[in-house]
Amino acid sequence: MNSESNASMDHGIEQADDHLKMNEEKKTLLPPKRSSVLDHYSISFEQLMFVIIIVLPALPAGVSVGFSAIALPELNLNLIQSSWFASLPTLGAILGNFITGYVIDRFGRKLAFFVNTIPAFIGFAFLAGSPKVVHLYIGQTCIGISQGAVTFVATAYIAESLAPDNLHFRSSLASWNILGVTLGLSITYVLGYLFHYDGVALIAASVALLSSILILVFVPESPAWLDQQGRFKEAQQARYQLGCERFDIESSTSYKPISDDINVDETLFSYLLKVRRKDVYMPLLVTTAYFFFQQFSGTQVYSAYMVEIITVKSLTIDSYLTTLICGLIMAMGQISYTSFLPRMGVRKIAITSSLVASSTTLVLGICNHLSSTITVYPYIVDYIHILAVWCNVFFSAMGIATVPYTIIGEIFPADAKGFGSVAVFAVNLFYFINLMIYPQAVVLSSYAIFYVYAIIGFLAVPFIYYCIPETVGRTLEQLSSDFSS
Repeated sequence: MNSESNASMDHGIEQADDHLKMNEEKKTLLPPKRSSVLDHYSISFEQLMFVIIIVLPALPAGVSVGFSAIALPELNLNLIQSSWFASLPTLGAILGNFITGYVIDRFGRKLAFFVNTIPAFIGFAFLAGSPKVVHLYIGQTCIGISQGAVTFVATAYIAESLAPDNLHFRSSLASWNILGVTLGLSITYVLGYLFHYDGVALIAASVALLSSILILVFVPESPAWLDQQGRFKEAQQARYQLGCERFDIESSTSYKPISDDINVDETLFSYLLKVRRKDVYMPLLVTTAYFFFQQFSGTQVYSAYMVEIITVKSLTIDSYLTTLICGLIMAMGQISYTSFLPRMGVRKIAITSSLVASSTTLVLGICNHLSSTITVYPYIVDYIHILAVWCNVFFSAMGIATVPYTIIGEIFPADAKGFGSVAVFAVNLFYFINLMIYPQAVVLSSYAIFYVYAIIGFLAVPFIYYCIPETVGRTLEQLSSDFSS
């Protein structure tokens, strides 16, 4: 018996050796591993190019945010028409959120990109064409649909496809999408100074069309979504195309599906029932609550009413220069967020951002309070007022204005990423309400609204500490399991 077992063992060892030799031969036939050009963050040049392509649709979305500001002065619209023109992108964004939420999980991340790029191209094409009111309305609605999609799809794709194992750089990469929106907004102000509104719309339409072509031709489907559909070989090929270093061609089971429940024929009703799962509704509640603190601490309403907020009595302020400077400061804040995030982590940078942004909001309230009573050296208060606005814009962009859009692509499970669009719907709703409240609140009191914003901003700090998970240095599976346990 012993001799037979020894012979069997020797035969098994020989088979294992033969298998290893065959695997080595297969690997020699594959293209060489892609070297990293950014060693500190372990991201290859190819992955960097994919990130740029995926973030490119964020530029037209940023243009859509500031387009009303440059177009309305040139359009012959009455008060009601102007109000609808400025509001339709928000309503379109809500529609875009609902469409994207189901498409991203049912039909894939790549198709969901077209919910972003194609409506943007159509919308800006209408805006660049006839100045008829109906065409302007259609254009604004279409670019709003695109705007609602871009804030979510790209962050989800980057987090799960381009840097799933780069635990310290994944969140930074995901935040590049929001940086793209901010750059698009800043570019809008520059282009608005150089061209008429229809010329700006034509440029944005061209960028949207180019981004859709690049995504269609070069970007593969998300490997995580392909795994979820049971298409493991295609997932392997997509990982290799994206430059993942764990690619293993000889085994179709090298990557297990993120979930054991593979359902390629899922209906809309069964998909919606996923909201009953704890790992779905808990991230939804957390991100929605974070967006509430973000919006009602005044983070983004400042961008919409920047000229009015920064205008002071004793100093002459150029409105165009003001908005341009604030846009550049906002971009600098988000670049700083991307740089510091791998070292500080999400929670520390979010808490720091909320504390400083809320403190500067409190200073704004005090400055507005004093400006109505002080008679000696009023320009000192006004200078402090302007510096407080700039500091607020920088630190808001460095954290509270960016973090929720980053984590929304990381904390939802792979088979229910689309539910993150519900939180994006909520932030658009909060934003719309805030835009309606702010002008009336300022009429009642020029400073009280800033005190309210500051209080809500300070209340965000314990919420972040106790409820927001640390995403830097942790896998997507670990983040999802935190909410399911």
